[in-house]
Amino acid sequence: MNESTIMNYFKAISAIPRASFNEKGMHDYLVNFANERGLKVISDAMWNVIIFKPASTGYENAPSVMLQGHTDMVAEKDSSSDHNFDTDGLELYEEDGFLKAKGTTLGADNGVAVAYMLALLDDKNAKHPALECVFTVQEETGLTGAEKIDVSMLESRLVIGLDSSGESEIYVSSCGGARAVLNRDVTFENKTMKTVTVAITGLFGGHSGGEIDKERGNANKIAGILMYRAAQLMDVRVVAFAGGDKMNAITREATFTLAVEDIQAFKDFYETATNEFKLQYAASDAGLAFSLTEGETEKVLDIDASRAVITSLFMLPYGVIQMSKDIEGLVITSSNIGKVTLTDTTYEVQMSIRATQAFVKDTVLAQVDWIGRQCGMQSEFSAKYPGWMYDPQSKFREHTERAYRELRGEAMKHEATHGGMELGIWSDKLPGSDIVSFGPIMYDIHTPLERLDIGSFERTYEFLVVLLEGLNNY
Repeated sequence: MNESTIMNYFKAISAIPRASFNEKGMHDYLVNFANERGLKVISDAMWNVIIFKPASTGYENAPSVMLQGHTDMVAEKDSSSDHNFDTDGLELYEEDGFLKAKGTTLGADNGVAVAYMLALLDDKNAKHPALECVFTVQEETGLTGAEKIDVSMLESRLVIGLDSSGESEIYVSSCGGARAVLNRDVTFENKTMKTVTVAITGLFGGHSGGEIDKERGNANKIAGILMYRAAQLMDVRVVAFAGGDKMNAITREATFTLAVEDIQAFKDFYETATNEFKLQYAASDAGLAFSLTEGETEKVLDIDASRAVITSLFMLPYGVIQMSKDIEGLVITSSNIGKVTLTDTTYEVQMSIRATQAFVKDTVLAQVDWIGRQCGMQSEFSAKYPGWMYDPQSKFREHTERAYRELRGEAMKHEATHGGMELGIWSDKLPGSDIVSFGPIMYDIHTPLERLDIGSFERTYEFLVVLLEGLNNY
């Protein structure tokens, strides 16, 4: 099976709309593909699909291998694009050695994996052990397909994840996580008071799975500290609060309004405190800026609700909690205060908690729940997924690295991510599994600038074929 075949398959699936929650077309394509080739196929109501291919001659005694990727893609487009992700296929083109999509995301994450698996399933001359190819859905919205799929019929304990990038990089671990939402009812009371509105801006922000180790400021957390420190010096009431857009993004901007008796006393405190914050983040978030506006209000949060807002944002954890000692620079536990809203009736905080070890993740969730309860808030935890812990004794990783070194004449680089991957779910669902993950070079995934290095796309498939061929004596 030559390299042009994988490109043909990538183009074929790119013609099928496959944004998250719209994977029915991909399901039908995969099921028809398997039936046309006489391959065993099973699927479920979520549109997850598993296709089985028997071992090649001479590989009957080799351990079976699970290949894994997801069929959905992030649907983002330029403001000028009229593309309809519900009905339209992608408009692909090549430029300077890269594959791109006109005005939209490319879906190389994770169309690459789908194309690789289809090519292997279709290749009658390929040499490999028995293959169990798993195509999941809704990965981009919380790993839901992998969480719900029944894998009890799978025999493989060697797993190759194809949802990575870098070509010469082998992924060795990923984080588990959960989403937390804390909320409570609030009551305002009529009271005319002077106010100060503080806007926190200029922060870098970033993804809480990728940039949490950069020691960047979180506007929600900074606001909580400012409000709490002010409340230690003077009587304050909360009037308004808004910060952040997504629970898994480090908050760049937040604005809060406090009712205060003595404007000048607050301004004196504010000047000192904001200078301290700028000093604290001078190296990691030098753009941090504050502005203050005076005003007046006729309603304020009651005392209990004001204390809840201020105390929760002061106490809820933000940032790195634990670093790995096995892999230099890897965060293994963190917490992010992503989105905070205050309406006329409700106060809500959305958080993203990440930890490689399930026990540690549950401990942080218990801490968050306890803090919430002290503030009269109810906690709801969802989208829980396990981490994939680094295995220093992985035989399959050693085999994969050796195969790459023999093919390319260079060593693979170990990569670990603080983000979540489906591989954590497989390690949990398939006890005793030995997992590796790799993929081709891609840039700017999840954006309309997404592009796939065509040469790397082809070389990585070549390596995958060689890796499987070498398993007859595993």
